[in-house]
Amino acid sequence: MFDNVSYRDLKKLSFILNENKITFIVGESGSGKSTLLSLINGDICDYNGNIVRENVVFNKIGFLRQNYADYFFFNTIYEEIAFYLKKKRIRNEKQVIMALKMVGLDESFLNRSPFKISKGEQKKLALAILLAQKFKVFLLDEPFTNLDDESKKNMIKLFRMMKLKYGKTIVIATTDTDAALSLADEVIGINNGKVVFKGDKFELFTNKKLIDDYNINEPEIIRFTNLIKDKKNVKMGYRDDINDLMKDIYRFVK
Repeated sequence: MFDNVSYRDLKKLSFILNENKITFIVGESGSGKSTLLSLINGDICDYNGNIVRENVVFNKIGFLRQNYADYFFFNTIYEEIAFYLKKKRIRNEKQVIMALKMVGLDESFLNRSPFKISKGEQKKLALAILLAQKFKVFLLDEPFTNLDDESKKNMIKLFRMMKLKYGKTIVIATTDTDAALSLADEVIGINNGKVVFKGDKFELFTNKKLIDDYNINEPEIIRFTNLIKDKKNVKMGYRDDINDLMKDIYRFVK
């Protein structure tokens, strides 16, 4: 729980993060999203206000930072993951392979250098290291950058499974509102270091004034739905999945 927390450009933040939910922190670049994740992680101590961790869950945090490649030290990908497993007293090679497969990599990566793979693959590796350590809470800073469309879809499926099957709490800071519309249980909007919105994703993303006033990207599905409604003058509901939206459109034009 954040109670009137201020730090540098972040001003009087008050909100509660709910356990076993996927919370998105959205806002334009430079709005304070990454700093907020660092506060949640406990990296910063000289803030004003109160940050209360009421549950032991929030003491078991894995943090995927934007500069994830800076944390690679070893010659092979196997060694990278195995090192962190040993810290957790886990010594099973199958756990290494399982972690890789969860992020869309396979056994062929085990002996490759973490420094000689693509940025998207490096991001997947960093996430695999966190998954192998079985954290309860995951803080993810722009996890969808440098991923192709297929990898992004798979990452979204992975995060959904982490919540539904394993009860993980996930907090994602991003400018990618399409991913937020697809995944979020709740959304926190940040602008100029202030929380300007907290609540339901549809309430934020369908409010044209809010997203314009606070420079929040309008998700493509919302933009397309509004276009259909304006052009065809039909009363359609909003969807967070393109397949559901196409079914609605088909019903109206049939």
